[in-house]
Amino acid sequence: CGLLACGLYDGTVCVFDLHQKNAEKRQRPLFQSTVKTGKHTDPVWEVKWSREPGMLQFFSISTDGRVTAWTVAKSELTFTDVMKLTMSDTADKKEDPEAALIGLSGGTCIGFSPMSENIFVVGTQEGLVRRCSKAYNAHYLDTYEGHSMAVYAVRWNHFHPDIFITCSADWTVKVWLKSSHRPLMTFDLGDAVGDVVWAPYSSTVFAAVTTNGKVLVYDLNKNKNEPLCTQGVVKNAKLTHVTFNPKDPVLLVGDSRGTVLSLKLSPNLRQVCKPEKGQPDDPASIRKLEVEKLNRLVEITLKDRELLDS
Repeated sequence: CGLLACGLYDGTVCVFDLHQKNAEKRQRPLFQSTVKTGKHTDPVWEVKWSREPGMLQFFSISTDGRVTAWTVAKSELTFTDVMKLTMSDTADKKEDPEAALIGLSGGTCIGFSPMSENIFVVGTQEGLVRRCSKAYNAHYLDTYEGHSMAVYAVRWNHFHPDIFITCSADWTVKVWLKSSHRPLMTFDLGDAVGDVVWAPYSSTVFAAVTTNGKVLVYDLNKNKNEPLCTQGVVKNAKLTHVTFNPKDPVLLVGDSRGTVLSLKLSPNLRQVCKPEKGQPDDPASIRKLEVEKLNRLVEITLKDRELLDS
């Protein structure tokens, strides 16, 4: 639709129309939140457009503790608070009167379940990861403890509905199984990790960026412990964001100076599942192979954990 949603450091969210032919108007927000219309009181750290068909809506998360839904109407931008992130495990002050005194948890990132947009996971300044529901905002569905500092990104796997990944200022990347409160895998990257993202072409490949200017690409199917590639791409700047091109073998990386770098992935970093001879190779069959590949990895990891715990 050509609309770009942005979250700003002063707590404002705004929407730009990239289809606007007039260059001057294109650079001015079409809509912008104000104190009267729900503006956050702390920086907005992430915005995500809704996947619901026919609805122009996006979500924002801020360290003021609010997860907010914004609906783009013809002449205005309206808001609804989806959840307030309490420090307590309950958001219901009647059940837990002390929840109001403890205050709110600072939200830093958000990821919606690929199965249902009603379910989402948030990362917080305190290092906790919370699984929430839009339909039931008085309690958290789950709390995952593992990070000791702020969580900078949380991303669901594109192929497996129960797997998500997080990264943190505590130097680690953690892979989680939705049903377990313990991380499935932990990787120490040697510096604060600004962002992590799953590859769109493989269930076991992810990329991460660090504040010392490095990009790391892992393929858990090939090596569960070490990255296949570690490359320094900037000096005197922190890498803050990374994303895969959805079609081409390219990584886009953003840094603290406002620069965006385009990096081409070598063939060993973009291998996909290939069906055996005579087996179907349609997208649904390939997707099934990717899910099976990750499931095998999860099973092996859980068995190894049982042996270590026994």
